[in-house]
Amino acid sequence: MEQLMIFTETNIYILSKLVALIRRDAGTRHRLNSHETILGLLYDAARSSNERIQGYYFRFLENLSPEQLVGFRATGLLIPDQYMRKPGLLPTPMNRQYAYMTR
Repeated sequence: MEQLMIFTETNIYILSKLVALIRRDAGTRHRLNSHETILGLLYDAARSSNERIQGYYFRFLENLSPEQLVGFRATGLLIPDQYMRKPGLLPTPMNRQYAYMTR
């Protein structure tokens, strides 16, 4: 069975905006009904030269958890390094509660 993708309400809203913007800009229709179609939408958003699409894409990245960022980068999604340097994101095999740096 395919891994369930869980997003915040903010990111679900951003994904729906990206669907509309990419459809208007490139004519490509995306649905948010499977892992593959969401990844396809994100690949198109990452490669878009439209500033508005890029703005929503970067807002989407800002709201992801460190594990989601690592997972998306592993699938080949273009994620700028500045988003991979979120506080607490450390390359470690330990559980999440131990992967955050203390302040």
